[in-house]
Amino acid sequence: MFNNKVVIITGSTQGIGLKTAELLAQRGALLIINSRRPEKVQAALAYLKQYTQHVAGLAGDVSDIAFCEELNEFAVQQFGRIDILINNAGIAAGGIMMESRAEAFKKVIDINLLGCVYPTLACLPELCKRQGAVLFIGSVAGIAGLPSYSAYAASKRALSSLAESLRSELLDAGVFVGIHYPGFTENESDKTIMNARGEFEILKKREGVKAMSREQTALNIIKQLEHKKFRMFSSVSAWAVYTSYRLFPNLFVWLLGRYRKKIMSMQ
Repeated sequence: MFNNKVVIITGSTQGIGLKTAELLAQRGALLIINSRRPEKVQAALAYLKQYTQHVAGLAGDVSDIAFCEELNEFAVQQFGRIDILINNAGIAAGGIMMESRAEAFKKVIDINLLGCVYPTLACLPELCKRQGAVLFIGSVAGIAGLPSYSAYAASKRALSSLAESLRSELLDAGVFVGIHYPGFTENESDKTIMNARGEFEILKKREGVKAMSREQTALNIIKQLEHKKFRMFSSVSAWAVYTSYRLFPNLFVWLLGRYRKKIMSMQ
């Protein structure tokens, strides 16, 4: 399915994004990777060229519409078309609302929400020509708002509604739209999280939580694209959160309050 398909993956120089790029390269995809930092793009390109020579990268901020239009043009110049857009770019963020600075909250929304909206806006004409695919990478925190993650949860929950709207809009155009909910996935040791003051700090390893491998999450993302399934969960726990919240919303909200201190301590 992916052989000679042109795939843009935003935020793809580390973590789930880089692993997805690696596995797609092994399946014959033509890749466009992205990160805000040029040195990270170059490092990821060097890594991916172990698997394919059909990979190019462009550094820039996907929360800037002008850059996203440049990214679209870059992909078309490199490979002539765009078949799949995976909106993976995002930042982890925590902190209670009372301590949040307005500019920090805005930055999370800009990157996690508009950083998916803008690439989609820029690439949609090409994707419609190809009857391609758009996949959003959500979060368990976007299913139900978690305490101490207000900005992050709000940005990720908005992606669900965005995906649902876009799915209906693009039915006649033949474009597949999906949203993927990873479970807790292992991170690199230098993975950062933004606190309520807008400062980045190393993300602490969650104790007592079994993390999925990046490879397993990436394989599930690829499986979702193969089967064109609108909503997919990488872990049983993510599916359980979604199902229990839909069936028993009041009970779920009560449980969030009951275990709020434990959830907040996991930040």
